[in-house]
Amino acid sequence: MPRQIPVAAPTRVRQRLLEATDGPRPVVHASATAIYVDLDGWCLGVVSATATHVPCALWSMLPDLGAYADRPVVVRGGALLLGDDELRITRLADPRATTVGRHGRAPSAMPPGFDLPADGRLTTTHLDRLLGRGPGLTPLGDDVLAGWFATRAALGEPDAALAGAVRRRLGVTTLLSATLIDCAVRGEALPELAAWLAAPSVATRHALLAVGATSGAGLLTGASLALTSVATDHVTNPGRVA
Repeated sequence: MPRQIPVAAPTRVRQRLLEATDGPRPVVHASATAIYVDLDGWCLGVVSATATHVPCALWSMLPDLGAYADRPVVVRGGALLLGDDELRITRLADPRATTVGRHGRAPSAMPPGFDLPADGRLTTTHLDRLLGRGPGLTPLGDDVLAGWFATRAALGEPDAALAGAVRRRLGVTTLLSATLIDCAVRGEALPELAAWLAAPSVATRHALLAVGATSGAGLLTGASLALTSVATDHVTNPGRVA
């Protein structure tokens, strides 16, 4: 029998669903922990209770999504249906990272082979070297960029020019990764990254590094670069407000 499944969601995810036209959506990826679909060129996810609450997803309390992996996914009246079951948004959340604690210089968590600037300042050249580089639904280079943009936003130091440049290049990477970078530019972050930014510790660092195979390492490296870039800016431009 069809049922309504309560889920939580970021406000912008709800708005995306409300604006979406009714009809089936192609599945980008399906597993026991996450199902991702193409929602008019934006990657919408449904995640299980044990999965990371990515800012482009509906967050369920279902322990396993395996039973839905082969079912059609449909948008109807602003709601998402997995097969006959409707995901009903019962709680809204704001995934933006807004608090940054006191950080020392964190060691890079990146494997060798990535040319990253010592001063943390990224340029369009770095975008071209990082974007889409690495295997998986979220290539490692993209995770670095997501960590950098989300952290700069959390610090109140967004880089509008670089944000525009990365948006123009998102077609070179996966749909999920492009969506997560779009979220990061807006300051929306994975909770593990937000927790480490707010309260850096061994525990929050390990929790962040545990995200995905390499995603946590990429996010941590990008965030550390962003912290360094802002600190460098304040040293070289002491008149700026911290």
